[in-house]
Order: sequence, then C-alpha cells, then structure tokens
Amino acid sequence: MLTQWRKQRARAAALRRRAAAHAGDPDAGRRLAQHFPDCLWPPLHSVVAGYHAVRSEIDPAPLMETFWCEQVRLALPCVTGPGEPLQFRAWAPGDVLEPGAHAIPAPGPRAPVLTPALVLVPLLAFDHLGRRLGYGGGYYDRTLAALRAAGAVQVVGLAYAAQRLTRVPSAAHDMRLDWIVTEHGALKAGA
Repeated sequence: MLTQWRKQRARAAALRRRAAAHAGDPDAGRRLAQHFPDCLWPPLHSVVAGYHAVRSEIDPAPLMETFWCEQVRLALPCVTGPGEPLQFRAWAPGDVLEPGAHAIPAPGPRAPVLTPALVLVPLLAFDHLGRRLGYGGGYYDRTLAALRAAGAVQVVGLAYAAQRLTRVPSAAHDMRLDWIVTEHGALKAGA
C-alpha cells in the first residue's frame, strides 16, 4: 500500500518533469537514436518492439526507422485485455495505425503477432538500477515477465535524461530494464 502511494506521487512529479523536457527539446528522439549502444544493435531480420509516442514520451521513431532501414522487423504493442500481457503486432514505417486501447495508435488485428528479441519501453521515470516507473497498468511488467520466462530478451527504456530519479519506488513484481537510453547517452542498469 505504501509503495502504491509513493508511486502515485512519483508519477505526478515525473509527468511534469517529462512534459517540461519534451517542451524544451521535442526533437530529442533523433539524438537518442545516435546514443543507442552498438552491443544492443539488433541483428538482421530480428524483431524489435517499439512504441508509438504519446503525450510527452520521447519519440522512438528515428531509432525504429533506422532499424527498419537495416532490415529489422518492427512491432508495436497492442492491449488485448485488462490484466493481460501486451501483444506485439508487425508494423513498418508508413503503415496505417488504428485507435487502440487508451487512444494509443496500434496495428490492426490482421497484423501478424511477433515475438521481440529487443523491447523499447516508454516510461515516466527510471533510476540507475533499471527500475522503471510506468503508468500503473502493469502491462509492461506482465509482458516482460512472460517474454523473459520464454527466453532471452533485451529490455531498453527510452527517456529524457531529466526523467532519471535517485530511486524509483518499486514492488517485487516490477520488471527492471537492462539499459536506459536518453538524448544524452546510454546507461547499463546497475553499472
């Protein structure tokens, strides 16, 4: 209960910090792409799950377009139901998206479902240990737990540097990030 209260307070402050960072640097996604670590660069024809930026999220589109140009298969998250993990459906730059859950554009139900080896995750706040503060629905926690149980997957949080906290409140079920990439550089969780 105390952790949930701390998360709610942290979310409100994190939303303000992220909105300010976005307003001050709406093109930060381009620089973020330049800082993506070579050791995480996806191999030819592998699957990368990204996201469609909403509100003030840092835009992963420049990075995803670079991957696509290098013949990586892309996917976007789709909500299948409350309490369910996300489903990643195939997407390529220029594909038409449909309104999805929470008014987030997503590929339609006919798009093939893919299993990613690399997941790019939006967030409200992060810390140096890879703890991530999300919106509170638990979608990414359930999804990352399922993907990790099924095999190897790299999880990279994308954020503005201003979203970093000293410590993100977390619970036992919260899944950690492996890396965080910002417009200023990359951070390996725990390093």
